[in-house]
Amino acid sequence: MKLKLPMHKFYIPFLMVCALTSCLGKHGKLASVDKSINIAQGEEENIIVLEAPDPSNVTSQRQIILPEFEKFCHVAADSVHFRWIGASNRMFPWVGSNDLRSIFEPRSPAPPRIANANRRALTMLFKLKNGNYLTLLPLSGDASVSWLEVAKDGKLTVDYSTLGTAKVPLDAKVPLLAWYESENLYESLAKTWELAIKDEAVGATASLRYSKKYPEPLEYLGWCTWEQYKKKINEPTLVRAIDNIGKSEVPVRWFLIDDGHQDDNNLKLLSFGPDPQKFPNGWDPIVSRKTEEGIKWMGIWHGFLSHWQGVHVDHKMEELSPYLMPNPNREDGLLPKDDMESSAAFYDYLVSNIKDQGFDFMKTDNVSRSTEEYYGSENAVRSQRENVLALEKACLEEGIGLMNCSAQNTIDMLNASNSATMRTSPDYIKNDLKTSKSQILQSVFNVLWLGQTLWPDHDMFHSSDTQVGETMSVTKALSGGPIYLSDDPAEFMSGVIDPLCFANGKLIRPEAPAVPLPKSVFNDALYESSAAYKTIAPLKNKSCAIVAYNLSIVTDGSLRGTISPEDYMQASAMIQPFPGFWELPEEGLVVYDWKEQKGQVLGNDGVDFEIDGFGHKLFLVSPIEKGWAVIGRNDKYLSPSTVDIVRSSQEELIIRMEEPGSIVLYSGNRSLKSSEFDFKSVGNGFYYGQYVGSGLNEIIISGNDK
Repeated sequence: MKLKLPMHKFYIPFLMVCALTSCLGKHGKLASVDKSINIAQGEEENIIVLEAPDPSNVTSQRQIILPEFEKFCHVAADSVHFRWIGASNRMFPWVGSNDLRSIFEPRSPAPPRIANANRRALTMLFKLKNGNYLTLLPLSGDASVSWLEVAKDGKLTVDYSTLGTAKVPLDAKVPLLAWYESENLYESLAKTWELAIKDEAVGATASLRYSKKYPEPLEYLGWCTWEQYKKKINEPTLVRAIDNIGKSEVPVRWFLIDDGHQDDNNLKLLSFGPDPQKFPNGWDPIVSRKTEEGIKWMGIWHGFLSHWQGVHVDHKMEELSPYLMPNPNREDGLLPKDDMESSAAFYDYLVSNIKDQGFDFMKTDNVSRSTEEYYGSENAVRSQRENVLALEKACLEEGIGLMNCSAQNTIDMLNASNSATMRTSPDYIKNDLKTSKSQILQSVFNVLWLGQTLWPDHDMFHSSDTQVGETMSVTKALSGGPIYLSDDPAEFMSGVIDPLCFANGKLIRPEAPAVPLPKSVFNDALYESSAAYKTIAPLKNKSCAIVAYNLSIVTDGSLRGTISPEDYMQASAMIQPFPGFWELPEEGLVVYDWKEQKGQVLGNDGVDFEIDGFGHKLFLVSPIEKGWAVIGRNDKYLSPSTVDIVRSSQEELIIRMEEPGSIVLYSGNRSLKSSEFDFKSVGNGFYYGQYVGSGLNEIIISGNDK
């Protein structure tokens, strides 16, 4: 089929403008007009940018003519109108049939937290009747943002606006839509985002995920105040928490102070210093507790516009006064003025304060919803974009890491130029099984689109949560993003935490974040009564991890599935640049059930499993090469990523380990010997090697036929 090249645009030629003008009635109003984007014929360019906005007396809405499809996924937040742009972390995968109206039918029971779909979508995915996949992504630019919307009659439209009182400037281009069709779902997604980012007319400043520098603190295990304490924090509480973490055996290396510390008045900021009642000695008693071997880094939470409702008119920050303007929507509220100079001054001041206070990174929250704070100004889109760019630049220049939260809209994501992480889901809530099911689903699904430019942040969790603690831990291990606890240190569950990291707290990360396998993408996981929901992530040495879930809210029974060689081929899903399907190794594959600590050769028929009630199963799949397959340290979730294969032959295997420990290998019908391991057979050609070595840099393992 025909797929267009990336660098072309869709223009409005003079003749089309004339044709549209001729549709006007005698009173100058639009009588009727037929404007559409026909993707069904495959003749539109993959990046659609208007050379200029539509005339003010002509509708800017266009119908999208779709190819025939079997299923679709409408990625959108709640039905509340504002949430399409201010979605916070609430984007949800609404799976429907071949009728776009199907997702608006009432469900029983209603989805936890997010009961009804918004008609406006951040992105849409389609499983086409021809066997291909289609991705649609509405775009944002310097002066406008576009959106997809399903009309009540089931038609799909795209439209754009400044979200302010002014029209799009006549000399401004209007980035409208990116799309890509492919036989490979993941290529469809990857190409859509890649083409959008690279196209000069779109003007996006974001980079693909793989090209960004990942913040050093986030490579290690962390801890956050929010879920444990909410806003009930003060100096004694934080000092006690830091000291108790230090006394525990859990290697927490960074500490994040979340919401509740602000010097404010009714959710409006007075200064970037801490609340003088809660923290009478400032931040010194807290940040002074950083140590090289313990909590090495500290971060702090701030609202994107300084606080939930911006700056208070009676603020104490005189230096910022020339750069602030009244909030059009809040009495006694101020915002950064809607120009780049003011945005730069505001965020330079914020980030330099954070650095001077001794913090190493920040979490910014309420980002996407901040667009609405500029409703009533001339151009809310432009203001939001300038603020995003200014914060990104200030953090880069000051060397302050940036964690994005509640930032799920295209204005933010297409301009996340340097930051490397973003939240994928609503907040985790301890001991709340229904919301945890939805939170896990959103966390893994939303990586499909969010993960093109950012590493996913699945939020904090309690290792001591008896219902979901272990499943949360495994899910976060496959994310590749930040992993952070919020338990009282006295309640840390080492059996849930230790498999995530090495003894120094360094996380064992996948090569790319986990995403759902194609069949699961179009399965309605919360309403599934038969098939388990499967996700996959690539690991070292061309291995992969597959986690299957039972997230159903309509049955307490078992869900079933199969691990197959075809699943393995999809492990490249989020590798960048996208390499296409992985090839099946000539000597085959092995599959290892991490919980059961049992492995077998993975044949063409696959390995069946079932999950009884809520829960998960973790499988590790490794290629056989020259008779060897490396599972790795079996005490860590991502076992293959604990070992580097230096080289192998039929007679021996040479490996390196960042942190030595006992391992599992497959070597068929051979006996194994090594000075560093005491091997014993555990069945089906697998061997467990008890580590008895002295820390050699390279470990030689020899194998002889029995």
